[in-house]
Amino acid sequence: MSDISPISRPQHATLNGNSRSGRVDTATATATRGSDSVELSSQARLLSKLKELPDIREGLVSSVRAQIDAGQYETDERLDTAINGLIEDLA
Repeated sequence: MSDISPISRPQHATLNGNSRSGRVDTATATATRGSDSVELSSQARLLSKLKELPDIREGLVSSVRAQIDAGQYETDERLDTAINGLIEDLA
């Protein structure tokens, strides 16, 4: 048998003068609350926007790669269009 005695709770325990029955004095509770704030870094904002972008369309990517390899894709114009669209999405 163990020599350790069980720990018992007092019958009328209080916390900050309030009964443990679940009742809380709202005037006291609001007076003692602090305020919390959250600040997101610019990197966190960028990652959040990246998560909102649609999934990669593998068929379209393969088609564009094939056109670039064959020299049939006007990269300067299309690249400018793609960059402008990306900048607008991120802004």
